Amino acid sequence: MTPRTTLSRRALLGAAAGAGAAAALSGCGSGSTGSPSTTLQVWGGVPAANGPQELVDGFTAATGEQVTYTRFVNDDRGNLKVDTALQGGVDIDVYFTYAAQNMALRAGSGMALDLTDRVRADPELAPYLDTTAPRATMVDGRIVALATAREPHFLLFNESLREQAGIELPRAWTVDEFAATVRELAGPDRYGTYSVPDTARVSLGANYWYAPEGGSNFDDPAFLEWMQLGRSLIDDGAAYPWTEVLARQLEAYQQTPFLQGEFVVWPTAPFNLRYLNNAEDYPHDFLVAAAPTPTTARGDWNGGSFNNFIMINPRSTKIDLAWEFVRYWVTDGAGPMLGGGKIPALDVLPDEDVLAGVLGEEPEQWFDVESFRRTLFTDEPKLMTDTILSAVPEISLVSEQQRNLCWIGEKSPADAVASIDALADAAIRRYERQA
Repeated sequence: MTPRTTLSRRALLGAAAGAGAAAALSGCGSGSTGSPSTTLQVWGGVPAANGPQELVDGFTAATGEQVTYTRFVNDDRGNLKVDTALQGGVDIDVYFTYAAQNMALRAGSGMALDLTDRVRADPELAPYLDTTAPRATMVDGRIVALATAREPHFLLFNESLREQAGIELPRAWTVDEFAATVRELAGPDRYGTYSVPDTARVSLGANYWYAPEGGSNFDDPAFLEWMQLGRSLIDDGAAYPWTEVLARQLEAYQQTPFLQGEFVVWPTAPFNLRYLNNAEDYPHDFLVAAAPTPTTARGDWNGGSFNNFIMINPRSTKIDLAWEFVRYWVTDGAGPMLGGGKIPALDVLPDEDVLAGVLGEEPEQWFDVESFRRTLFTDEPKLMTDTILSAVPEISLVSEQQRNLCWIGEKSPADAVASIDALADAAIRRYERQA
């Protein structure tokens, strides 16, 4: 597909209006109100103890400026709270956006300051101007958000169970080999994998929901192949039952069943490593190794992306200070975020420092360190950033709904994908007409 590298503001307004109306109906928590007006207010989804507070303290030590960090839970309810606060005039200067549907709302409804001129004036930030491998979100060619982290995907292995099954740790593998491996790893008291990688993303890369000529791309065979793979592995007992995923609300957090040995392979990203070196809260007695995302016959995209976008509220009365903080976060201040599994979006730290940071203290006690070095750095993951956000909230919702119906056995893969395609196409074309 030929990627489009900028977003149309008008094409996003419909999504913003719909989500904004919902946000207006929800109350907002106390957040950071009551703080001195000279204190910079920053809202993010990472717990303060996992890096943000140390980063904030470093900024204060370097500049003398005071910052209050307010953590919101990065789920639907937490993001609704952020949107309501932004629209309601709560004192927020800098905030984070993690999911495409939330970016579509905020970038398209006046919630993001234009950062273009400030980025262009700073040579150290030149990578954010690259539109071939974007690390920034643009609307009408203007930068409104900067990625603070690169989030490669990988597959984590419970080494005790892998070795017990006599299976080699993959170093490069295909989706077919992945399916065969997790079937072999499954047993009477465990599943081979939590779920399947997004193999359509692996095949198609960025903007994979959108056809080059406009409209939905869900009629591409890659989407049906992905839906069928998930369903077949669930039916075979090789993947975790999706009925249990929904009943236990595991879509956001899977660390507990992984550490309890309920499945052997966990497709995830570095931000979940913080649970695996925390023996006090998450005890376990096995090493964890990393393997790369399996490839398809059509592509070798990692599936991960540049993410954790930092943005400035245009209503802020402290724009210059907010920008100083944003710049600090993506450059000199990036180190503390490694403890939360956040690898800097810019190349501001040596690879070995990054590896040590994300694996934590005494990494050999918890991890096959060499497998992480190889997966994260030696075989550099092929990341992407989506640059088209038209109808993202609607497409995200229908994709999730139809996947759930398919993977719990209430709809066939072909019917589920056909429903996504029809609804996505209608939504995309509606926004394209608005543009």
